[in-house]
Amino acid sequence: MKTSILLSSLVSGLVPFTCAAGIKDQFDESNYAKDFFIERDVAVIGGGASGTYGAINLKSLQKSVVLVEREGVLGGHTNTWHDIATGVDVDYGVQAFLNIPTVRDYFTLLGVTSKSLSFPPQTRSYVDFQTAQLVTGVKSNLTGYYQQLSKYPWISTSWNLPTPVPEDLLLPFGDFIRKYNLQDAAYGVYFTGQGFANILDQLTINVFKFVLDTSASGLPIVPATNNSEIYVRAATSLGKDVLLSSTIVAAKRPSNDDDSGIYLVVKTPSGFKLIKAKKLLISIPPLLDNMRPFGLDNTETSLFSQWSYTDYYTMLVKNTGLPSGFQFANANSAAETFHIPQLPAPYQITETRIPGLFYVWYGSPNRLTEAQVKSDVTTVIGRLTNGTENKPEFVEFRSHTPFKLVVSKENILGGFYDRLESLQGHRDTWYTGAAFSVHQVGILWNFTQTVVQQIVKT
Repeated sequence: MKTSILLSSLVSGLVPFTCAAGIKDQFDESNYAKDFFIERDVAVIGGGASGTYGAINLKSLQKSVVLVEREGVLGGHTNTWHDIATGVDVDYGVQAFLNIPTVRDYFTLLGVTSKSLSFPPQTRSYVDFQTAQLVTGVKSNLTGYYQQLSKYPWISTSWNLPTPVPEDLLLPFGDFIRKYNLQDAAYGVYFTGQGFANILDQLTINVFKFVLDTSASGLPIVPATNNSEIYVRAATSLGKDVLLSSTIVAAKRPSNDDDSGIYLVVKTPSGFKLIKAKKLLISIPPLLDNMRPFGLDNTETSLFSQWSYTDYYTMLVKNTGLPSGFQFANANSAAETFHIPQLPAPYQITETRIPGLFYVWYGSPNRLTEAQVKSDVTTVIGRLTNGTENKPEFVEFRSHTPFKLVVSKENILGGFYDRLESLQGHRDTWYTGAAFSVHQVGILWNFTQTVVQQIVKT
């Protein structure tokens, strides 16, 4: 087979596509060898919870798909570590799934056997991570919070806001707590809402979208093995239709008045490939930097530039010197802030099923390096162990940044979410993911299912 100068450059990975000599059109399929040109009904970008679910469901509806994921595995916020010594798997990202039909049906589709979530017995100790002093008087009664949340039954499934937007929803959450005397609920909301920085300063609507009342679904479920089994089985089902360790470097999308299709140039481990698709489903966080390769128009650029978010990190640590059988919850002694500590800091340090191995979940309102996070965690552990000589060892570390995308009160009042919703189908592109829905996986899969139905109908 004849190989062009362009293809030689792309396969070798030595020069970027646009720098290859003599290239006129990177979206021209004739410039690609057969194995480097992919034509599908739908291209899905992002192999986390929503993107993988979307790809599997599109395939089940007889649509041809290709799923592009930048990491070497599918799963997004699902992280699993296998301990060779004990044979035990530890999930240190997503912990569980709602016991609802959408989740059960998805597990069945993939051949995943489920069981009820359970944790080993532990003692929760409230500790000020800045001083290592025990904190008393911490309350976590969410009853009043859930009563307020129930006033807005649409909030778990939609960003279709009423007009006018209720003033209570736009209050800083700390003010909302004081207005409705929810002091007993405040810490519980903070601890449940791990991954959301400085929750008292966040708009109440964003807290409501994040900390949902899922009690009606009963005890959560998990795969019988580990949570990553979902994505291992999904990857097997999709086979060659998954491009791992791959990123979009350029795209051509049609305007709304033509049907020329979607063209995506993808950098893969084996070289640059061209995808041609009828439709595009994007599930990655829609930040401007993530979205630039997709040839944004002015409306898309304006919307995707307005987000802010939390930095969120998960890790496993051993050789801590901490006692076994404990969950250390970060708190402070200040009643005026309901014992909720300021971030950056760990939310908790909790022993896993493996004695001596601890989860750490860490949040920050600002970007931190891995070294900075590890240094702070090491310092906190040193305080909690009164400066023992143990040197903590980080077994696993993952950044889930950017986490919990939000916009300002002014943007909400200015119709941001109406304009965001109007992007569904715009330029043959659809969107899913937590920014368009919620951070609860089962509900997010329900939302993705709705989006998939829209794609199939067009």
